[in-house]
Amino acid sequence: MGIQERKNREKEERKTLILAKAKELILEHGIDALSMQEIADGTELSKATLYLYFQSKEAILKEILAESASAFVEYVESRISPESSGIEALRTLWASYMSLYGESHEVFVLTGINNFLEPGFLLDLGRTGADLDTPPGRMLAMIARVLERGIADGTLKTDLKPLKLARTVILIATAIIDTVARLPRPARDSRIILAEMRSVFELLIRGLAADGTDRSLLALPDLDAGRSRNRRP
Repeated sequence: MGIQERKNREKEERKTLILAKAKELILEHGIDALSMQEIADGTELSKATLYLYFQSKEAILKEILAESASAFVEYVESRISPESSGIEALRTLWASYMSLYGESHEVFVLTGINNFLEPGFLLDLGRTGADLDTPPGRMLAMIARVLERGIADGTLKTDLKPLKLARTVILIATAIIDTVARLPRPARDSRIILAEMRSVFELLIRGLAADGTDRSLLALPDLDAGRSRNRRP
């Protein structure tokens, strides 16, 4: 390995360390309490070194959110078959969420970051327009595309407005996560989030389904099955 290659690898490893420590501190103390000094202390780096990688706390938060949102969108889209109906794609979206966040506290971190950086994003959508080339925007657009698929193939009602409906779905999910996030950390349970989301989203899917849609597809995969899949080697 050459000197430059080694330096590049060390730089990436240090960047990964900074992001991981920031997530850990957010879970422990919350976003408002997070500071560059706290991150520097936690990574055993000087603040001067930390600033070589990120210019501010907000820059670190944006990097965490962008990486996670891109990974989620790519993961979901890789699992949706071109032959899948809209209803089947919605079920895949749910299964993908369980696979990535089913037993993870990272969802608390990501929701908190998004609310901190762009608290009015979802509420502004539809009134003033919104930039979809942002981490939450890309997730919103991806959900809208899944809904559009269902409208096009007739498994969802044709009078739906995909982008606004996607916003509603994310608003509901965020509200559930925020409620659980207010609990002390030991009491937070991602299974509570999944159980509540599953109940709400099943109601939504049943209300969105077009007449004649296979009713067996309107029940989402259960939590235990999702966790069993996650544990497989």
